[in-house]
Amino acid sequence: MRDQGKQLDPSQAEQIVASKAGDLGRIVSSSDGQKVKALMQQDADKLKQAVQSGDISTLKQTFDGLMQTQEGARLIGEIQKMMKK
Repeated sequence: MRDQGKQLDPSQAEQIVASKAGDLGRIVSSSDGQKVKALMQQDADKLKQAVQSGDISTLKQTFDGLMQTQEGARLIGEIQKMMKK
């Protein structure tokens, strides 16, 4: 989809998300998606604050932790497959 190391600008990301909305919805509503959502809701206030303040370290730590769960790894794998189509 994009070259390694190349940044995706916000308008490109928006176009990709719009074109993949149905697939993203299916992934998010899947069993793995719901488990990841529940995990993220446990830290919802911390994540919201991190996004608002631009605290990339907290966001990275959260997503690194999610990637270490089976559900998170499968979910990201599904998204990566979807993006290559």
